[in-house]
Amino acid sequence: MDFNARATPKPPIVTELDAARICELATRLPDAARSLSALHSLIDMITSEADIVPAERIAADVVTVNSTVSFEDSAAATVHTVTLVYPQDLSIAHRRISVLSPVGQALLGRKVGDSVRVGMPDGSHRQIDIVELHYQPEAAGNLML
Repeated sequence: MDFNARATPKPPIVTELDAARICELATRLPDAARSLSALHSLIDMITSEADIVPAERIAADVVTVNSTVSFEDSAAATVHTVTLVYPQDLSIAHRRISVLSPVGQALLGRKVGDSVRVGMPDGSHRQIDIVELHYQPEAAGNLML
């Protein structure tokens, strides 16, 4: 299949709580981090593209913040399992990636089975395929996590 044809055309689905917390990040981050283009890009995606839904209405196959998800990097033919977190909870050693990272932004609001084109910091692009959602807080009843 064509690389661009596999990119997910549907808008991401984000919970109201995740959207509010992400939009508030600018006020909680140190001054130097407030100008991060990644933060502005994520806030723009949420405010202009995302479907915002109450946590209790999010489908169990949608990646939310604090979800643990496996995705395949098509270029490298490798599967990675990560937990999507807010920047303050980032831990590469524990495979906790920030929602501000390119892959984190690409995963947020996407469903199992989606293919997403990810813009990398070096200007290249990668294709990732979401293969499994191991844990989603909302599906587990943790609506405030």
